[in-house]
Amino acid sequence: MNKKITILKLALPAFFIFFICYSCSKEYSGVAINTTVVNDTIFNPAPAIKPYVCPACIGNENFQENKWSFRDNTLLRCGIIDTAIVNPERTGFTFYGPSSCSKDTGIIMTVLLDTLHLNRDISNVTYSRSAFYYYDNVGHTYIYMNRQQIPFSLTIETYTHNDRMITGSFSGFGYRENGSSGSINSGKFKVKLL
Repeated sequence: MNKKITILKLALPAFFIFFICYSCSKEYSGVAINTTVVNDTIFNPAPAIKPYVCPACIGNENFQENKWSFRDNTLLRCGIIDTAIVNPERTGFTFYGPSSCSKDTGIIMTVLLDTLHLNRDISNVTYSRSAFYYYDNVGHTYIYMNRQQIPFSLTIETYTHNDRMITGSFSGFGYRENGSSGSINSGKFKVKLL
């Protein structure tokens, strides 16, 4: 009797795992599948994988204080800005902060303003001397980084000197470690500079 109970104790979890796996499997049929025939051989294309959309980024494409966002081709990425500083000459600034979707990733942006100084109100001025870096702390690497010889533009939409609030947009190409590139577009940020 004890032997039967022991076998049941071992078999029951295995049965439930099998049942769960079997019930979760999806049935596929040949209906509405695009196929290609070459030399009497049928090739089914690999199913398209939808990119992961971070729930924290949905609806966060507007200018919001202490926030950044951008699209990597079409995938929306976003996060907070926890630090924003101006260089002593007030001819450039840097801001950075982690992603809202993963604390291991984040953004760093540095902008050199050439001859302009952040000592007055500014609006609608675009700069091509911007450094963009989207990092990954897990692999101690970068997901995207712009290249110095290829312009990466940043536009100061508004800078109010009285309260030091800056709102801007950015775009360009980001390059991965393997050399491939991605279009960085619809970038937005809003932050108070120190």
